[in-house]
Amino acid sequence: MPGPEPFADIPDEPLLNIKAVSQSTNIEPVTLRAWERRYGVPKPARSEQGYRLYSERDVAILRWLKSKVDAGVKIKQAVAMLRTQAPQSLPHTSPLRAIPSESTNLEAMAENMLDAAHEFDAARVQQIISQAFALFPVEDVCLDLLLPVLQEVGHEWRTGAASLHVEHFLTNLIRQQVLALDAAMPLPSRRGKVVAGCAPGDLHEMGVLILAMILRRRGWEVVYLGQAVGTDRLEDALEAIQPDVVVMASSALESLGDLPEAARIASRADSVAGRFVFGGTLFSSVPSLADRVPGIYGGDTLVEAVQRIDGLLSGSWQPAPNEPRPVPDALASAYEVVHRSAVPLSEHLAGMLVEFGGDRITPRTAEAIAAEAVNALLAALRLGTTAVLEAPEYLIRPSLREYGIVAEQIGGLFEYFAGADMMPILADYLARL
Repeated sequence: MPGPEPFADIPDEPLLNIKAVSQSTNIEPVTLRAWERRYGVPKPARSEQGYRLYSERDVAILRWLKSKVDAGVKIKQAVAMLRTQAPQSLPHTSPLRAIPSESTNLEAMAENMLDAAHEFDAARVQQIISQAFALFPVEDVCLDLLLPVLQEVGHEWRTGAASLHVEHFLTNLIRQQVLALDAAMPLPSRRGKVVAGCAPGDLHEMGVLILAMILRRRGWEVVYLGQAVGTDRLEDALEAIQPDVVVMASSALESLGDLPEAARIASRADSVAGRFVFGGTLFSSVPSLADRVPGIYGGDTLVEAVQRIDGLLSGSWQPAPNEPRPVPDALASAYEVVHRSAVPLSEHLAGMLVEFGGDRITPRTAEAIAAEAVNALLAALRLGTTAVLEAPEYLIRPSLREYGIVAEQIGGLFEYFAGADMMPILADYLARL
């Protein structure tokens, strides 16, 4: 027999969208959706357009659950406690102010797309995208729907709220739509050629793929080189293409260290003459990293990148490229040593995480955190800065500390594999972990 309704005296009228609830409870939308899918708590109503609408009672329940989780209770246990330990009523508080949902139709579509992706409902995802393109300008759909949804599902995967299968499923569907749009672009109408692609080792192409399509829509000729553009014979390719601007995006730690070399190769091309533009989520998360890459930073958003590239091609914007300080030889040597030991380092670090973390961490999560930590160290050594170790996008340091791994233990691990002679060089970097 079900227990008494918690917070029964609080209004249950569905008024609040997910953004308002997230701001009020300090619970990320990804977590709100994950709790709903896994535990059925809360159960928001749906508008005619399909977006979630929460009540003040839902908010009270979420705040109570968060207080338990913050106190160390697992969410599954907190949900089980909800009907037996949560109060039936609370002193009345002033009502929350709803954020109007009528003006955020693309947000509603994003919610529906995420739900459909978790159900692997390809027809529904495609229907939402088609509807969005029918109602809104192409650039708005790309920048305010497709990219935010991909970023959200990527965040869900990193936090364990979604499987890699969901992320791949949604990415492939969106990629098909973007390629179909791109194929329908008219011939270039302006004199200017761009080469675009992902940094060496980077497979996250959607941002730069959408960038290439938008530049084509603006009349520029774009040669898209795709994922993980290698530095081998890159100079020959640029000589054959003769671009005016080269654009590369880096959104993965494993690609960051190779980006400066790609930048130097591209800038040597006579037609490019220093007009190498770079960007990506890593630089948005840690702005100081942009000073470590030779070339021109494209900005924190895709909109900025489009504007800056447009300015370079039209001649209305002529910034001086970055000229970063050379990386000391000692750090370059340390990079080579750690790079040779990267696989066993990751394996042993993952083992340490499982050992110290106990039932708090799964082997898969341990492997992911360990790989990111080693990649972060490699990128830090390659660029000559510890800033990369502080990227909030990846939460490496908090993750290690959460599961009981401290700097001294990391130091011992690297000492074992890299040799004691490298430890003075690595000490400062390891301490930042």
